[in-house]
Amino acid sequence: MRFIYNVTNTTKFLNQISEELGYQITGPTESVGWVNEAEFRGTLELVWTCVFTLFACLWASLHLNIPGPNDTECTKYLRKLKWTFLAVTFPEVVVSVAFVNWWDTRRDAAMMKEHGFNWDKKLCAFVRMGGVWLRGKPGSESATDASLANQEKTKGTPLICTETDILRTLIQSRILDEDCLTRRVIDEKSKSDWVVKLIACWQALYFGIQCIGRWGSGLPLTALELSTVVFTTYALALYLLWWHKPVDVAMPVVFDVSQQALDHVWRHHDLSAPRSPWWTESFAWNNLKDTTSIEIRRIPNSFSSTGGLRRDICLYPMLLSSFLFSGLHFLAWNFDFPTKVEQDLWRLSCIIMAAEPPLSTLLYILGSRRQWFRLDFLLNGVWLVSMILYVAARFYLIVEVFVCLRVMPAGCYQTVDWIGSIPHI
Repeated sequence: MRFIYNVTNTTKFLNQISEELGYQITGPTESVGWVNEAEFRGTLELVWTCVFTLFACLWASLHLNIPGPNDTECTKYLRKLKWTFLAVTFPEVVVSVAFVNWWDTRRDAAMMKEHGFNWDKKLCAFVRMGGVWLRGKPGSESATDASLANQEKTKGTPLICTETDILRTLIQSRILDEDCLTRRVIDEKSKSDWVVKLIACWQALYFGIQCIGRWGSGLPLTALELSTVVFTTYALALYLLWWHKPVDVAMPVVFDVSQQALDHVWRHHDLSAPRSPWWTESFAWNNLKDTTSIEIRRIPNSFSSTGGLRRDICLYPMLLSSFLFSGLHFLAWNFDFPTKVEQDLWRLSCIIMAAEPPLSTLLYILGSRRQWFRLDFLLNGVWLVSMILYVAARFYLIVEVFVCLRVMPAGCYQTVDWIGSIPHI
């Protein structure tokens, strides 16, 4: 809060200087509907700036797992588009997934360090996202022959996704060398588009300066601008949580090992711990010794890729991020809306979204204490109703930020000249 206070004072100081230099706050002075661009910002510019900033930040912040061997470019694009849409509608879900990825990576790095391996979080994150595959060749005696994957080479060949602890078993058994995986290999495979990230970061910075500058000048913000600030904040959280995770890795590293080596892994690896669905579906107890029958599956971009993780590790960050999301929208409590009904619905939606996380926590506690509460059907009914209301409230906020633009205070379209001099899209 002190930082915001200092920035606000700075913007007020800049406004005073701009007035002395001849700069003014320009724009209409009464309530208006659709506004065309003239000497001040118009409705189209407002919508374009917010929508571009929102999608650019969320798109660039997504660090998805490695796709499957038969996924087409269209499939990869649609998958990322799906997660972008999920980040727009339910950003707390994506933030929670990123938090779980960060938790797994930190745990794997600590485990590798305990066993004497100098692996950092980036290497562990690469393995965790499905970056290492094993290819068994019956009759082959080579255990350390590594090769890069390509589509033609992987089709029809039994591949196995490996986790960090499995790779550790291979190294300790001298099936693979300790330096079989390096940061250089990962950096070569990571297709991080720094141009897109730079544009997204600069646009987010400009948008933040614009909102703070308007606030310091006493100009109102629209609900769309506030919502964009909220989503940009969540995109920043995704950047931080996925800081060590490679981005846009198209193909994994494939290690060619003998079939005997694969059998050795399954005989000596502890499979008693809970595993993710792709693991349990791919490996049946009666098929552990027949590793040639195993078919590769990509690690999904969800909680199911976090085998062995306690449920509360997934639940608590989701509840916290959901509560913060609703809390930030409370800032528009006294915003001007076209009608009193829309303002009341906005407030009611914020209350519903703020009440749902504590209610879900209570239902989770009651459900896990069967000796206290045995009416499962009642818990499920309450949860279902709360989720329906939560989803309805969420989508109302998404729709209302655009609908309310039909009638807005004229001050929403007034501009501060010195902010417009900053390059932006």
